[in-house]
Amino acid sequence: MVAPNPNTAEIYYQAGMKAFEQKDLPNAFALFLSAAQNGHPDAMFRMGVFYYHGIMVKKDPKEAFKWFLHAARKGHVAAMSEVGIMYAEGNKTQKSPDKAYGWTLKAAENGHPQAIFNLGTFYERGIGVEQDYITAVRLYERAADADIPEAAYSLARLCYAGIGTRMDHARSLRLVKKAADLGHRQAMLDTAVLYYEGDGVETDEAEALKYFKLAYQNGIRGAKKYIDEIESKTTKAE
Repeated sequence: MVAPNPNTAEIYYQAGMKAFEQKDLPNAFALFLSAAQNGHPDAMFRMGVFYYHGIMVKKDPKEAFKWFLHAARKGHVAAMSEVGIMYAEGNKTQKSPDKAYGWTLKAAENGHPQAIFNLGTFYERGIGVEQDYITAVRLYERAADADIPEAAYSLARLCYAGIGTRMDHARSLRLVKKAADLGHRQAMLDTAVLYYEGDGVETDEAEALKYFKLAYQNGIRGAKKYIDEIESKTTKAE
């Protein structure tokens, strides 16, 4: 059996990247596979992505997990985060809160923003670690600063309820609005409702309408009744 060759791996990987950028997915897949088989961590991660999402191959989370784990063991930070998620969900692998926490912690310690958020959820819910809302808040703050929309939304939720931090509806609004502006669908609706009801801010139906429309455009059907109500008021006022 021929030993993996790091130099060959890099050549295959760079060729794969070129093919990928040119949208030549069959060649990209073949080249990334060759690079991965020769021990290239980035190529291993990309193979995991291909199998996880069913790109050029049938979706196969089990095969995706294998490649993510190979890459993670070679120090690939994004792969560490994916392995953590898959262990947490038990997605075609043994469900293991302890392993989920361990791999997510490694990714977070290496500065991976999504992993920092995921670690916050583990502390909030007590997954693989003792429940600790204060630590969850601290982690959500770091991830929100890195523009992870789910982190801004989760932090907004805890600020609103005063869990792990002081209750602050005005701060909650700023955070949920940030999450909405970053594309978080539920945050779009929540932002609209807060402006509509004047919760943590003065009532502002124009701003509420903007976010209700954004929520509706992103598939939240329940926003339509509010849009009709506000527009009806506007029409009558005219």
